Amino acid sequence: MVCPCWFYVATGARVYTVWRSVPCGLLAVAGIFTLWPDDQRTRYDTRTALSKIDFIGNILLVLASILLVFAIQEGASFVWSWSSPAIVWSLVISGICWILLGLWESYLCYGVHQKIQPIFPLRLAKGRVYLSSLIVTFLTGFVYISLVIKIPERFQINFGDNALWAGIHLLPMLGACAFGSFMGGGISRKNNLTSQTLVIGSSLQTLGIGLAFGFTRSDIHVSLLLGFTAIYGFGVGLCFAASTMIAAIEARHGDLAAAQGAVAQARVFGGALGLAICTVVFNQKLQKLLGPGSGAGFDDWDLGQIHRSPMAALSLPPDLSQLVKSVYLEAFRDQMLTMTIISALAVLVGFGTYQSRPAHVIDAMAYHKEFASRTNNTELESTSSIRSLVR
Repeated sequence: MVCPCWFYVATGARVYTVWRSVPCGLLAVAGIFTLWPDDQRTRYDTRTALSKIDFIGNILLVLASILLVFAIQEGASFVWSWSSPAIVWSLVISGICWILLGLWESYLCYGVHQKIQPIFPLRLAKGRVYLSSLIVTFLTGFVYISLVIKIPERFQINFGDNALWAGIHLLPMLGACAFGSFMGGGISRKNNLTSQTLVIGSSLQTLGIGLAFGFTRSDIHVSLLLGFTAIYGFGVGLCFAASTMIAAIEARHGDLAAAQGAVAQARVFGGALGLAICTVVFNQKLQKLLGPGSGAGFDDWDLGQIHRSPMAALSLPPDLSQLVKSVYLEAFRDQMLTMTIISALAVLVGFGTYQSRPAHVIDAMAYHKEFASRTNNTELESTSSIRSLVR
């Protein structure tokens, strides 16, 4: 996670750099296909494997997620007004897709059609521990991915850093996140302390982001921010490791792949919503202080460009650019306050994962491994990756 996040920011997050991810993706697919054991590959025929994929669930989930984020992002950027048909229908269709997704997954879980494996078995949502872990992951992704964008953006707009140097400022947070992920597994090596790890990780996130909230003052030293984000990143790593292990422990073998996939989806979906909400906060502040009727001297074209990207302020005349920077600083403070509240909420939800007598991590992994050796299920074998966390 460290390298992709840093590379994205260091390249300036420009559209024409997206092609760089294609060779990496092809290399990953080729590696998986090459290293996948022959006995596992020949066990299933293509038709049987495809017949078990929940295509309808996948399509509904993609439409529901993309249209929701699209509507919030585009409406907040003033590309369309909130009352425009594009935004209204995107929200309506997204809501319908969420409802249909719930009905479809209910049918797959409780109906007579048992051939298709649901993308999200509803029995997972009945588990208090797993559901709490999933919500914490969603809230963690909301803040984490937003910070990956907002911190470098802050350095570029208010301090004049280039994209590469602004991206370097992310390394303490990303490095601490990687270290926290490593430590999170070791903590539960002998005893299942995943719940405690999740709560402590969420608390560290709240502490780090709360301290970084003070960075909204322009006179604070940069090194303090880097230290605060490192504390936050370490908490994120602990949460990611704990939520991954909780998914493996709480899910039965047939739901293991879906449980792990939902955790990954929740993290990314939370991040997408987080960025959209940050856009709403900034543009509302910009429209209020520098919009029409404010007398700030911005024309519609300049405001439109800034609504789409605050980085457009760097190309404005110095007097106008300074006005945008001051507004951005105020909006950044509100954004950080929102993230602090979200992190604090994650701490409260994390207590929902507590169990008086939790299952042992190694025992749960042994169960999945033994079950996989006796069945011909098509789920990906994730036991080895989880076991590596606790060694």
